[in-house]
Amino acid sequence: MIKVFFIAKIKNLNEEYTEMSNKLRSAAQRMPGFIDIESWDKDDVEVTVSTWRSKEDVEKWAKHPQHIEAKERSNEWYDWVKGIHVDNVEPSTRLEKMATLAYDPMTD
Repeated sequence: MIKVFFIAKIKNLNEEYTEMSNKLRSAAQRMPGFIDIESWDKDDVEVTVSTWRSKEDVEKWAKHPQHIEAKERSNEWYDWVKGIHVDNVEPSTRLEKMATLAYDPMTD
């Protein structure tokens, strides 16, 4: 199992962002190997964690046209973006703890 952490400093989450976010979530859920997705905000940082069956499934998702478009437009909605892939995650691992470990504001 692979977890993909998307961590970003929020700049402008407007109506276009909401539309794109909804389209992305829907497209991801239809992809082979997709397991789960969770999102939350803490202060001005957004964290989204998607769970996938395999690295190959994540690679296919990375090439999805809507995913590529969202990455190209990310500077409209975020000051910065960080993506982290974590392999071989146990299902019981707490996402909040993993996100805290993955996000280090000192690296910005």
